[in-house]
Formats: sequence, structure tokens, C-alpha cells
Amino acid sequence: MYSQGETFYHNIDDEEFEITVLENLIIRDKEYLITEDFDGTNYIFLYDEDEDDLIFVDDAAEINTVLDFWKEEYLGADNNIGDWDDDEYYDREDSYDQDDYYDMGYDDDEKDYY
Repeated sequence: MYSQGETFYHNIDDEEFEITVLENLIIRDKEYLITEDFDGTNYIFLYDEDEDDLIFVDDAAEINTVLDFWKEEYLGADNNIGDWDDDEYYDREDSYDQDDYYDMGYDDDEKDYY
């Protein structure tokens, strides 16, 4: 099976494409690869574990089902973790007492050295 981010070559309609794997998913005991070429066109493949082969999916209904599932479950359209403006972590300010931070229990002579 191909890993996410891996690139491979595949012939589709007698034309060779260099394709990058975006995601591996399992839907109803079928293993799918969601891929795209350099033009951003998505291709769906079904992985046949018995034959260790990729089968190009050209059924529009199956392609839409897989892409919709992927967008809904994996891309998380409702889970926007990139919206850092609403994240309280960025609102807090880290502070420390500089004297306490650098006071490591050294003698007065050693403090002057450091």
C-alpha cells in the first residue's frame, strides 16, 4: 500500500500520470487511495490486497461518495484548528521573574561569573 505523501506513476486512459497520495481510507472494508496529480486533479484508486494492485475508480457516484466521506471525516470542515485568533493560548502572556530565573543557587562569586 502506498503511504500518504508518496508519489507513483499510473496509466489512466493510455496516459501516464505522476500521482501523489493524499490519503488512505477504509470505507466498508474497501481500501481507497485518494490521490492528485500536479494539476490538482483528484483520482481515486481501490487497493486490491489479494493481488497487491491498484484499481482505478472511474464510477462518478463512487468517486463522489469517497471524496465526500474524506472531506467530512478527514479534512474536518467543522474543525478549523487554523483559526488561531480564537485560541486562548495566544492571548496569555508568559512571564517570569528574571532574578528567580537566573538564581540557580550559586555563590555571589559564581553569580558574577555567569
